[in-house]
Amino acid sequence: MAAAPGSALAAERWTADDAVGHALADPAIARSLEAGERAIRAEVEAATVVPTPTVGLSHEQVFGGDGVAYRETSLTVAQTFDLTGWRGRLRAAIPNREAVLRAELRAWRLDVARSVREAFYAVLYHERRAGALDAWVARLDRGVTATSARRARGDAATYELRRVQRELATARARRASEVARVAEAWASLARWVPWSERPSLLGELRPAAPGPRSDAGKLPRLARLEQLSLALDAEASAWGSPMLRGWTISGGYRLARAASQDGHGLVLALTAPLALWNNDAPELERLHAERARLAGELELQRRRAERSERGARERLEGALAALDGLTPTTEEAELTRLAETAYGAGEATLTELLDAYASATELELARADLAWEARRAAIALDRERGMGVER
Repeated sequence: MAAAPGSALAAERWTADDAVGHALADPAIARSLEAGERAIRAEVEAATVVPTPTVGLSHEQVFGGDGVAYRETSLTVAQTFDLTGWRGRLRAAIPNREAVLRAELRAWRLDVARSVREAFYAVLYHERRAGALDAWVARLDRGVTATSARRARGDAATYELRRVQRELATARARRASEVARVAEAWASLARWVPWSERPSLLGELRPAAPGPRSDAGKLPRLARLEQLSLALDAEASAWGSPMLRGWTISGGYRLARAASQDGHGLVLALTAPLALWNNDAPELERLHAERARLAGELELQRRRAERSERGARERLEGALAALDGLTPTTEEAELTRLAETAYGAGEATLTELLDAYASATELELARADLAWEARRAAIALDRERGMGVER
C-alpha cells in the first residue's frame, strides 16, 4: 500500500520535510512575490510622480482711440515643486510594504506546510490502521483453521465455524473500508505534491515531545501587522503641510509692441497655494485611525498567539501522555497466544478466542488514533510557533 514499484521515481523515499519542499518548490510562488513587489513600487511611484513642466503661449492685443494699438506676446515654461519632501517619505514606506507582502507569503507557506504535513501523516495513520486490521484478519484466519480442526474432531459445532467465518468477513470489510481511506489520504496528499509514481513515505506517526519555546521564528501575522504599522507611520509623515506643496515657478520671454516701438523682456513668476484650510486633514485622520486600529489588533494577536501556543502545547503533551499509557506489553501477545493454544486444546471457548483477537486489534487501533492525535497536535503547535516550513 505504501509505494508503487517499477520505476526509479517510485523508489523515492520521502519524509514530511521532503513533501513540504516539493509543495513549495513551484516557481510561480517566487514570480508572484516578485510581481507583488513590483506592483507596490509602481503604485508608490505613480502617487509620487513629479508633474511635467508646462509650456504657455499668450498673445494680447489692445486697441484704443486715435489709432492707439498695443500688442503683447509671452512664451513661458512653468514647473511645480514642493518644499516638504513628501515624495521621499512616501517612498520610504516601500520596504515596509514589501515586508508586509513577504509576511503574507510566509503565512501562506505555513498554511501550505501544515496542510501537506497533515496529508502526509494521514497516509501513515490510515496505513497503520490498515496494518492492524491485516493482523486481525490473519489471526481470524488461524481461528478458522483451528475451528475447522476441532470440528473435524467433533469438538466444535458447525455454528462455531460459521461464527468465526462471520467475524473474519467483518474484519475483511473493515479492512476494505480502511484501505479506501488510505486511497483518500493519498489523493489528499497528491493535491499538494506532484509525482509521476507514488513515493514511499518515511516517518514515525508519533511525534517527538515539544521543545522549549523559541522566538526565532516570529509569527508572520504579527510581522505583517508590525510592518504595516511602520508603513502607515511613514505615509502619515508625508502629509500635513499643504502650504508648502504645489508651488509653481515660471519663466519666459515677453515681446511688447506699441505703435512702432518694440519691447523685449523676461517673465518670472512664483505662485503658492492659498491654504485657507488643510486638505490633508481627512487623509491624516484616516492614517492615524488605521494606525491605532493596527496597534490594538497587534496587541490582541500577541496575547492570542501566546494562548494558542500554550493550548497547542498542552494538547500535544496530553496526547503523548495518553499514548504512553498504551505502551505495548509482552502480556498482550502472550494472551493471544494462550487463547489460541487453549482453544485448540478445547480448554477455551470460541467467544474467549474472538475476544482476545478483537481486544488486541482495538488496542492497536487505539494506539494509532492517539498517535495521530498527537501528530496533529504537534503540527498545530509548529503552526502556532511559526515553524514547519524550513526544518
